[in-house]
Amino acid sequence: MDMEQNSFLAKVGVYKWILIIAAAVIVVGIFFYLNNQSSNGSLRVGISPYQDLAMTAAIEPLGLEEKYKTDIELVTLPWENIMEAVVGGGIDIGFASYIEYLTKADNINAGTNDPLVYVYPAYVFKGGAFVTFRGENEVPTLDANGLQNREKVAQFLSKRIGAQKSSMFDMMLYSLAASNNVPANSLKIVDTPLDQGFLAAEAGSLDAASVGLTQLTETLNRGGRSVFSMEDAGFADITGIVARKSVVESKKSEIKAFMKMWFDSVDYVYSDIDNNARYSLEYLDENASTKYTLEGYKTALTQEYLPRSVKEAEQELIDEDGKFSYLRIGMAVQDYILSNGIIESKSPLPTFLDI
Repeated sequence: MDMEQNSFLAKVGVYKWILIIAAAVIVVGIFFYLNNQSSNGSLRVGISPYQDLAMTAAIEPLGLEEKYKTDIELVTLPWENIMEAVVGGGIDIGFASYIEYLTKADNINAGTNDPLVYVYPAYVFKGGAFVTFRGENEVPTLDANGLQNREKVAQFLSKRIGAQKSSMFDMMLYSLAASNNVPANSLKIVDTPLDQGFLAAEAGSLDAASVGLTQLTETLNRGGRSVFSMEDAGFADITGIVARKSVVESKKSEIKAFMKMWFDSVDYVYSDIDNNARYSLEYLDENASTKYTLEGYKTALTQEYLPRSVKEAEQELIDEDGKFSYLRIGMAVQDYILSNGIIESKSPLPTFLDI
């Protein structure tokens, strides 16, 4: 009887351990299931109806919210209102100009414990240029090779050039002068709106003038030529994400997830733009004042550089040796706004999240 009782107890002990182990396996399984199903949270993102930011329209149909476990609410706003909406808390993050941020950050952040910060760069507008109707001997071309020739650079900078005051074109000229030891006070820059400069150059009252895509096309149609582009200079306005410091701290995972969605969306569009631009075009058709055809959309994108991955953004926008390094552009912009009394002292340039 004692042997049978001991055998029974032994069996009970084995079953007990089997049940404990089984329960543990179930608990662990439930934990991993819930962990894999969990979401980082949600994020309200401010965008404007432009050809570049329209790529965010692909986030939902591509299932990127599920992939990165973050719910995204896209909020369409006028470009000039996005930073204000971020500061006011109406949205969590938004796209904004790097140059505008550097120019306004000191005033925006004065007296606050929750400053606006530049979180991560996304893409570059590189379509601006300077044009002329004069010959090469009078106004030399400053392409990649010409920019290495100090004599040509000095000759170009000695001309009467139209550029709107405090614009990135104005900053380009000051940056070019500084890097070639040309005194800023020797520059003959005429404060000229973008849509009037090329006309003044054609009429002969300016030797060269700044232009955007529309004015560049018109200049070429009228027999003028491009002499100095943002792309050759590696000077351009970076667009990236801004947020309040408290939001970065509380929603860091969601912001990282959104940046991955952004680059995935860009890569998707560029992988087959003829077919994959449809979500962008649908969004623009509903929200933009400009009505885009596919060809018009593709043409507009030629004026921009949009990295297709986090790695590419790091190499070209963040690294010191990148083609559009935020450090080089930021230092040039700070030199300009300091010398023009827009800021009283230089603040540290942004440091970015590790995406």
